[in-house]
Amino acid sequence: MEHGEMENFNGYVENERYYGGNAGAKLGIVYKGENWFLKFGKTTKGFRNMEISYTTSPLSEYIGSQIYQSIGIPVHETMLGERDGKIVVACKDFRKPGDELIEFKSIKNSYVKGREDVTSGDTYGNGVELSDVLSTIEGNRTLRGIQGAMDRFWDMFVVDAFISNNDRNNGNWGVLLHSDGTKELSPVYDNGNSFANKKSDGQLEKTMQNEEALKDSAYRIVTCTYQKNGKLLNPFSYIKELKNDACMRAVQRIIPKIDMNKIRRIIQDIPEEYCGIPVMSQTRKEYYLLMLQKRYDEVLDPVYQTIQKIYEQKKEFYAKPIQPLVTPKI
Repeated sequence: MEHGEMENFNGYVENERYYGGNAGAKLGIVYKGENWFLKFGKTTKGFRNMEISYTTSPLSEYIGSQIYQSIGIPVHETMLGERDGKIVVACKDFRKPGDELIEFKSIKNSYVKGREDVTSGDTYGNGVELSDVLSTIEGNRTLRGIQGAMDRFWDMFVVDAFISNNDRNNGNWGVLLHSDGTKELSPVYDNGNSFANKKSDGQLEKTMQNEEALKDSAYRIVTCTYQKNGKLLNPFSYIKELKNDACMRAVQRIIPKIDMNKIRRIIQDIPEEYCGIPVMSQTRKEYYLLMLQKRYDEVLDPVYQTIQKIYEQKKEFYAKPIQPLVTPKI
Protein backbone atom coordinates (compact mmCIF):
# COMPACT_ATOMS: atom_id res chain seq x y z
CA MET A 1 0.00 0.00 0.00
CA GLU A 2 1.09 3.59 -0.67
CA HIS A 3 1.71 6.04 2.17
CA GLY A 4 -1.58 7.54 3.30
CA GLU A 5 -3.76 4.67 2.11
CA MET A 6 -5.89 3.04 4.78
CA GLU A 7 -7.57 -0.34 4.97
CA ASN A 8 -10.97 -1.40 6.27
CA PHE A 9 -10.14 -4.39 8.49
CA ASN A 10 -13.73 -5.25 9.38
CA GLY A 11 -14.71 -8.74 8.36
CA TYR A 12 -11.27 -10.31 8.25
CA VAL A 13 -11.09 -13.73 9.91
CA GLU A 14 -9.36 -13.90 13.29
CA ASN A 15 -6.40 -16.26 13.52
CA GLU A 16 -5.33 -18.43 16.46
CA ARG A 17 -2.36 -16.28 17.44
CA TYR A 18 -2.22 -14.09 20.54
CA TYR A 19 0.05 -11.19 21.29
CA GLY A 20 1.35 -9.70 24.53
CA GLY A 21 2.45 -6.20 25.48
CA ASN A 22 0.99 -3.37 27.52
CA ALA A 23 0.38 -0.73 24.84
CA GLY A 24 -3.23 -1.70 24.09
CA ALA A 25 -5.45 -4.55 22.91
CA LYS A 26 -4.33 -6.66 19.96
CA LEU A 27 -6.28 -8.86 17.57
CA GLY A 28 -4.74 -11.48 15.28
CA ILE A 29 -6.27 -11.68 11.79
CA VAL A 30 -5.62 -13.36 8.46
CA TYR A 31 -4.99 -10.67 5.84
CA LYS A 32 -4.51 -11.80 2.25
CA GLY A 33 -3.51 -15.29 3.40
CA GLU A 34 -0.93 -14.13 5.97
CA ASN A 35 -0.96 -13.57 9.72
CA TRP A 36 -1.22 -9.97 10.85
CA PHE A 37 -2.35 -8.40 14.10
CA LEU A 38 -4.21 -5.18 14.80
CA LYS A 39 -3.07 -2.84 17.57
CA PHE A 40 -5.71 -0.61 19.14
CA GLY A 41 -5.08 2.60 21.06
CA LYS A 42 -4.84 2.13 24.81
CA THR A 43 -7.42 3.75 27.06
CA THR A 44 -6.06 6.61 29.16
CA LYS A 45 -8.42 5.81 32.00
CA GLY A 46 -6.41 5.90 35.21
CA PHE A 47 -3.77 8.27 33.82
CA ARG A 48 -3.53 11.73 35.34
CA ASN A 49 -4.15 14.98 33.42
CA MET A 50 -5.36 13.22 30.28
CA GLU A 51 -7.30 15.23 27.69
CA ILE A 52 -7.82 12.30 25.29
CA SER A 53 -9.68 9.04 25.91
CA TYR A 54 -7.28 6.78 23.99
CA THR A 55 -3.62 7.08 23.12
CA THR A 56 -2.60 7.69 19.53
CA SER A 57 -0.27 4.67 19.69
CA PRO A 58 -1.51 3.18 16.37
CA LEU A 59 -0.29 6.36 14.65
CA SER A 60 2.97 6.20 16.58
CA GLU A 61 3.54 2.56 15.63
CA TYR A 62 2.91 3.30 11.98
CA ILE A 63 4.98 6.49 11.70
CA GLY A 64 7.85 5.16 13.81
CA SER A 65 8.02 1.96 11.76
CA GLN A 66 7.84 3.85 8.47
CA ILE A 67 10.74 6.06 9.58
CA TYR A 68 12.79 2.99 10.48
CA GLN A 69 12.05 1.63 7.01
CA SER A 70 13.01 4.91 5.34
CA ILE A 71 16.40 4.76 7.08
CA GLY A 72 16.94 1.21 5.84
CA ILE A 73 16.72 -0.75 9.09
CA PRO A 74 14.74 -4.03 8.93
CA VAL A 75 11.34 -3.39 10.54
CA HIS A 76 7.98 -5.10 10.59
CA GLU A 77 5.42 -4.14 7.93
CA THR A 78 2.65 -1.81 9.08
CA MET A 79 -0.60 -0.37 7.67
CA LEU A 80 -3.11 2.08 9.08
CA GLY A 81 -6.78 1.17 9.02
CA GLU A 82 -10.07 0.90 10.86
CA ARG A 83 -11.78 -1.87 12.80
CA ASP A 84 -15.03 -1.57 14.73
CA GLY A 85 -15.02 2.21 14.38
CA LYS A 86 -11.50 2.61 15.81
CA ILE A 87 -8.24 3.60 14.13
CA VAL A 88 -5.80 0.68 14.28
CA VAL A 89 -2.37 -0.19 12.97
CA ALA A 90 -1.95 -3.57 11.34
CA CYS A 91 1.42 -5.25 11.87
CA LYS A 92 2.54 -8.22 9.84
CA ASP A 93 3.58 -11.20 11.96
CA PHE A 94 7.14 -11.78 10.79
CA ARG A 95 7.30 -15.26 12.33
CA LYS A 96 7.10 -17.97 9.70
CA PRO A 97 5.77 -21.46 10.59
CA GLY A 98 8.24 -23.02 13.01
CA ASP A 99 9.92 -19.72 13.93
CA GLU A 100 10.46 -18.77 17.56
CA LEU A 101 10.99 -15.19 18.69
CA ILE A 102 13.49 -15.10 21.54
CA GLU A 103 13.22 -11.78 23.34
CA PHE A 104 16.41 -10.18 24.61
CA LYS A 105 15.15 -10.39 28.19
CA SER A 106 15.18 -14.20 27.93
CA ILE A 107 18.73 -14.08 26.54
CA LYS A 108 19.82 -11.75 29.32
CA ASN A 109 18.22 -14.02 31.89
CA SER A 110 20.32 -17.03 30.83
CA TYR A 111 22.92 -18.20 33.31
CA VAL A 112 26.56 -17.39 32.61
CA LYS A 113 29.20 -18.48 35.10
CA GLY A 114 30.90 -15.47 36.61
CA ARG A 115 28.08 -13.09 35.64
CA GLU A 116 25.54 -14.03 38.30
CA ASP A 117 25.34 -10.39 39.39
CA VAL A 118 24.02 -9.46 35.93
CA THR A 119 21.67 -12.39 35.34
CA SER A 120 20.17 -12.69 38.80
CA GLY A 121 18.55 -10.47 41.38
CA ASP A 122 15.20 -8.71 41.39
CA THR A 123 15.27 -7.64 37.75
CA TYR A 124 16.72 -10.73 36.06
CA GLY A 125 16.30 -10.36 32.31
CA ASN A 126 14.34 -7.14 32.71
CA GLY A 127 17.31 -5.23 34.11
CA VAL A 128 18.09 -2.17 31.98
CA GLU A 129 21.40 -0.98 33.43
CA LEU A 130 23.20 -0.10 30.21
CA SER A 131 26.52 -1.69 31.16
CA ASP A 132 24.74 -4.99 31.93
CA VAL A 133 22.82 -4.90 28.64
CA LEU A 134 26.01 -4.27 26.65
CA SER A 135 27.84 -6.99 28.58
CA THR A 136 25.12 -9.48 27.64
CA ILE A 137 25.26 -8.54 23.95
CA GLU A 138 29.03 -8.97 23.95
CA GLY A 139 29.14 -12.16 25.99
CA ASN A 140 26.07 -14.22 25.06
CA ARG A 141 26.90 -17.09 22.70
CA THR A 142 23.65 -16.73 20.74
CA LEU A 143 24.23 -13.05 20.03
CA ARG A 144 27.93 -13.60 19.35
CA GLY A 145 26.86 -15.92 16.56
CA ILE A 146 24.76 -13.22 14.88
CA GLN A 147 26.58 -10.55 12.91
CA GLY A 148 25.62 -7.01 13.78
CA ALA A 149 23.85 -7.53 17.11
CA MET A 150 25.71 -4.69 18.84
CA ASP A 151 25.26 -2.44 15.80
CA ARG A 152 21.52 -3.12 15.85
CA PHE A 153 21.28 -2.16 19.52
CA TRP A 154 22.98 1.19 18.94
CA ASP A 155 21.11 1.85 15.68
CA MET A 156 17.85 1.43 17.62
CA PHE A 157 19.20 3.64 20.41
CA VAL A 158 19.80 6.49 17.94
CA VAL A 159 16.60 6.08 15.90
CA ASP A 160 14.46 5.63 19.03
CA ALA A 161 15.86 8.92 20.34
CA PHE A 162 15.01 10.58 17.02
CA ILE A 163 11.38 9.37 17.08
CA SER A 164 11.13 9.72 20.88
CA ASN A 165 10.40 6.05 21.45
CA ASN A 166 10.97 5.93 25.20
CA ASP A 167 9.92 2.30 25.67
CA ARG A 168 12.60 0.24 23.93
CA ASN A 169 13.35 -2.44 26.50
CA ASN A 170 14.59 -6.00 26.86
CA GLY A 171 11.17 -7.37 25.91
CA ASN A 172 10.71 -5.72 22.52
CA TRP A 173 13.72 -6.73 20.47
CA GLY A 174 15.35 -10.07 19.98
CA VAL A 175 16.34 -13.01 17.82
CA LEU A 176 14.37 -15.15 15.38
CA LEU A 177 15.19 -18.85 15.68
CA HIS A 178 14.16 -20.71 12.54
CA SER A 179 12.98 -24.31 12.38
CA ASP A 180 16.22 -25.36 10.63
CA GLY A 181 18.30 -24.07 13.55
CA THR A 182 19.52 -20.90 11.87
CA LYS A 183 18.98 -17.60 13.62
CA GLU A 184 18.93 -13.90 12.83
CA LEU A 185 18.01 -10.62 14.46
CA SER A 186 14.29 -10.00 14.32
CA PRO A 187 13.02 -6.96 12.45
CA VAL A 188 12.49 -3.91 14.66
CA TYR A 189 8.99 -3.91 16.15
CA ASP A 190 6.92 -2.29 18.89
CA ASN A 191 7.32 1.42 18.13
CA GLY A 192 3.96 2.45 19.58
CA ASN A 193 5.40 4.66 22.31
CA SER A 194 7.01 6.98 19.79
CA PHE A 195 6.02 10.65 19.63
CA ALA A 196 3.52 12.28 21.97
CA ASN A 197 0.88 9.57 21.97
CA LYS A 198 -0.86 10.71 25.16
CA LYS A 199 -1.16 14.43 24.40
CA SER A 200 -4.14 16.25 22.95
CA ASP A 201 -3.97 18.72 20.08
CA GLY A 202 -4.47 21.53 22.57
CA GLN A 203 -1.45 20.43 24.59
CA LEU A 204 0.65 20.16 21.42
CA GLU A 205 -0.38 23.67 20.33
CA LYS A 206 0.55 25.07 23.73
CA THR A 207 4.00 23.47 23.53
CA MET A 208 4.60 24.83 20.02
CA GLN A 209 3.97 28.38 21.27
CA ASN A 210 6.91 28.22 23.70
CA GLU A 211 10.45 27.74 22.36
CA GLU A 212 11.83 26.55 25.70
CA ALA A 213 9.01 24.02 26.07
CA LEU A 214 9.74 22.82 22.53
CA LYS A 215 13.39 22.17 23.35
CA ASP A 216 12.44 20.45 26.60
CA SER A 217 10.02 18.14 24.80
CA ALA A 218 12.35 17.55 21.86
CA TYR A 219 15.57 16.61 23.64
CA ARG A 220 16.30 18.33 26.96
CA ILE A 221 13.85 16.70 29.38
CA VAL A 222 13.50 13.24 27.87
CA THR A 223 14.54 9.79 29.02
CA CYS A 224 14.73 6.29 27.62
CA THR A 225 14.35 2.95 29.40
CA TYR A 226 18.06 2.34 29.89
CA GLN A 227 19.86 3.43 33.03
CA LYS A 228 23.34 4.45 34.10
CA ASN A 229 24.12 3.83 37.76
CA GLY A 230 20.42 3.36 38.43
CA LYS A 231 19.32 6.64 36.80
CA LEU A 232 17.32 6.87 33.56
CA LEU A 233 19.38 8.05 30.62
CA ASN A 234 18.64 11.06 28.48
CA PRO A 235 19.60 9.48 25.13
CA PHE A 236 20.58 12.81 23.58
CA SER A 237 22.89 13.67 26.47
CA TYR A 238 24.47 10.24 26.18
CA ILE A 239 24.93 10.60 22.42
CA LYS A 240 26.50 14.05 22.88
CA GLU A 241 29.02 12.72 25.41
CA LEU A 242 30.95 10.98 22.60
CA LYS A 243 32.33 8.44 25.06
CA ASN A 244 31.08 5.23 23.44
CA ASP A 245 32.67 4.34 20.11
CA ALA A 246 29.88 1.93 19.12
CA CYS A 247 27.29 4.66 19.74
CA MET A 248 29.35 7.15 17.73
CA ARG A 249 29.57 4.66 14.85
CA ALA A 250 25.77 4.29 14.93
CA VAL A 251 25.41 8.06 14.60
CA GLN A 252 27.73 7.87 11.59
CA ARG A 253 25.57 5.15 10.02
CA ILE A 254 22.15 6.62 10.78
CA ILE A 255 22.29 10.40 10.37
CA PRO A 256 23.24 10.47 6.65
CA LYS A 257 20.27 8.15 5.97
CA ILE A 258 17.70 10.44 7.57
CA ASP A 259 15.75 12.04 4.70
CA MET A 260 13.50 14.72 6.18
CA ASN A 261 11.68 15.20 2.88
CA LYS A 262 10.78 11.52 2.81
CA ILE A 263 9.70 11.63 6.45
CA ARG A 264 7.62 14.73 5.77
CA ARG A 265 5.76 12.87 3.01
CA ILE A 266 5.14 9.89 5.30
CA ILE A 267 3.43 12.12 7.85
CA GLN A 268 1.68 14.55 5.51
CA ASP A 269 0.18 11.71 3.44
CA ILE A 270 -1.76 10.39 6.44
CA PRO A 271 -5.41 11.50 6.06
CA GLU A 272 -7.03 13.74 8.64
CA GLU A 273 -9.99 11.36 8.79
CA TYR A 274 -11.12 7.99 7.46
CA CYS A 275 -14.77 6.95 7.14
CA GLY A 276 -15.70 9.88 9.38
CA ILE A 277 -13.20 8.85 12.10
CA PRO A 278 -10.44 11.36 13.04
CA VAL A 279 -6.99 10.02 12.15
CA MET A 280 -4.33 12.74 12.32
CA SER A 281 -4.90 16.47 12.61
CA GLN A 282 -2.76 19.11 10.94
CA THR A 283 -1.73 20.25 14.43
CA ARG A 284 -0.36 16.83 15.27
CA LYS A 285 1.42 16.58 11.92
CA GLU A 286 3.01 19.99 12.46
CA TYR A 287 4.13 19.06 15.98
CA TYR A 288 5.66 15.72 14.99
CA LEU A 289 7.58 17.25 12.10
CA LEU A 290 8.77 20.16 14.24
CA MET A 291 10.06 17.80 16.94
CA LEU A 292 11.89 15.62 14.42
CA GLN A 293 13.46 18.64 12.71
CA LYS A 294 14.64 20.14 16.02
CA ARG A 295 16.23 16.87 17.13
CA TYR A 296 17.96 16.57 13.79
CA ASP A 297 19.11 20.19 13.48
CA GLU A 298 20.00 20.94 17.09
CA VAL A 299 21.47 17.63 18.31
CA LEU A 300 21.91 14.76 15.89
CA ASP A 301 23.41 16.50 12.87
CA PRO A 302 25.82 18.67 14.94
CA VAL A 303 26.97 15.54 16.80
CA TYR A 304 27.41 13.75 13.48
CA GLN A 305 29.54 16.61 12.13
CA THR A 306 31.70 16.52 15.27
CA ILE A 307 32.17 12.77 15.02
CA GLN A 308 33.16 13.07 11.36
CA LYS A 309 35.89 15.56 12.31
CA ILE A 310 37.14 13.33 15.13
CA TYR A 311 37.48 10.27 12.91
CA GLU A 312 38.98 12.34 10.08
CA GLN A 313 41.65 13.63 12.45
CA LYS A 314 42.37 10.09 13.63
CA LYS A 315 42.64 8.91 10.03
CA GLU A 316 45.06 11.72 9.20
CA PHE A 317 47.13 10.96 12.28
CA TYR A 318 47.51 7.25 11.50
CA ALA A 319 48.11 8.00 7.81
CA LYS A 320 51.25 10.01 8.58
CA PRO A 321 54.45 8.08 7.84
CA ILE A 322 56.49 7.15 10.86
CA GLN A 323 59.67 9.18 10.90
CA PRO A 324 62.83 7.14 11.44
CA LEU A 325 64.49 7.63 14.76
CA VAL A 326 67.68 9.59 14.28
CA THR A 327 70.37 8.84 16.82
CA PRO A 328 72.20 12.04 17.67
CA LYS A 329 75.93 12.04 17.05
CA ILE A 330 78.06 12.32 20.12
